[in-house]
Amino acid sequence: MKGMMQRSLRFRLAVFLGALALFGCLSVFLATGRLSLSRDNPEIVALSSRWVSAVADRNPGFVDLLSTSSVEYYEHLRDVALHGGVSELNALGPTDQLQALFLRLTIETKQLQEISGREILVRAVDEHWIGQDLRRTDELREVVVDGDAATGRLYKFGRDERPDRGRQYFVRENGKWRVDLRGERERLRVDFESFVARSGLVPSEAAFFILEMRLLRKVMPADFVPPGRDWVAEIGRVSVPKERQSAARLRLVAIRESLDDSSLTAVTVEDREKSLRSVLYVGDSVGGEDGHRLARVEGGRAWLVRGGASLELRLEPEGFPLDRRLRFAGKPDAEVSLLEQARLGEHREGLMAQWRNVGLRGRPQLLQQAWLVPEFAVGRESLMGLRVRKLVEGSFWHQLGLAEGDLLERLNGDRIDSMDQWQALVRAAEMDKEISVAIRRDGRSLRFHTKTVPPRGLDKPV
Repeated sequence: MKGMMQRSLRFRLAVFLGALALFGCLSVFLATGRLSLSRDNPEIVALSSRWVSAVADRNPGFVDLLSTSSVEYYEHLRDVALHGGVSELNALGPTDQLQALFLRLTIETKQLQEISGREILVRAVDEHWIGQDLRRTDELREVVVDGDAATGRLYKFGRDERPDRGRQYFVRENGKWRVDLRGERERLRVDFESFVARSGLVPSEAAFFILEMRLLRKVMPADFVPPGRDWVAEIGRVSVPKERQSAARLRLVAIRESLDDSSLTAVTVEDREKSLRSVLYVGDSVGGEDGHRLARVEGGRAWLVRGGASLELRLEPEGFPLDRRLRFAGKPDAEVSLLEQARLGEHREGLMAQWRNVGLRGRPQLLQQAWLVPEFAVGRESLMGLRVRKLVEGSFWHQLGLAEGDLLERLNGDRIDSMDQWQALVRAAEMDKEISVAIRRDGRSLRFHTKTVPPRGLDKPV
């Protein structure tokens, strides 16, 4: 009996010790695994630091840190830019479409044929397609290693409360870790989706807006055909019948009064059916030569004439906001391709000719409609104003009276002498129904006072 008890005790002790050993091994395994999955891997952290610094410094050596697939990705975009037709472009996501079209429309065909994926990557960084948010002080944390793949998150400026909105990706090739551009591609997608949400545009309109603003020129259907191809055969010309312009479609949305030169007084008229806006001086016509001609502007009203008949338009400060969608029911916007967006403005004048249903006064749009550069006094640090380097015709800045080369000195009577006042200008452009500006143009002082309909509605357009 006693022997049986001893054997039972020894058996239980052995089981206990075995279980303890197994538990210990399991704990070591889990702890080791957890460490490999959560502790910052020094090699990957060092790689990330070199990548971030090289991109922030625009050092072409950053390409040597990238994975093979990252280079091949940009070689694919180059091939689409060179040979891809409309169907190949449409098969890409919006950000990939934009990059392929930027390559096609900004690089000569012969040069594009000879350029390598590595050289295109350098261009992508220089043009801020990728890496625009990277700073040397960003720190990689939360590294997770899974075989030959790893991820981490950048903390902006090394601060705990500033994690980046996306993850960084890494792959191990031939025993050496490399940066994978999947993280930058995801960031591009997130940024684009954020722009779509803020602007109230559908994706195709947002993509086309970015394309034209970056190129600062009108995009035509021919741009969607590979270089050297017969675009007439592939795209086909669109026959657009002449429309008789109905007076009921026209709405006065802004009056700009010049306080120094009456010839510079202008109005902005909107075609309510298409939400196309035109800045008109006296004598100009909306909708082409057959449209209504601006005859007179006075006291918040504009008189247009056509075929002997006169039309009076009144500014409605409390009327429909500028971002209200007015277009008649038709094909859903989400199904309109970039090519179809180009066709909308094919037979109209001006860079903004294809725009419909766009308020053009949300911050994302305002910042892309003009290049306003702070100008400082010679030998001093004091800000003199904002120099207008580039300006989109028909944009809101154009409606205010600005032109390329102008020095914008005052907003609503206050001198633009600080970056805070630059921010105040953007806020006023976004929200105010009355805006006064003072500018210097070719040594001449000019003042403009603009009244508009409400710039934005309570709800985003749907």
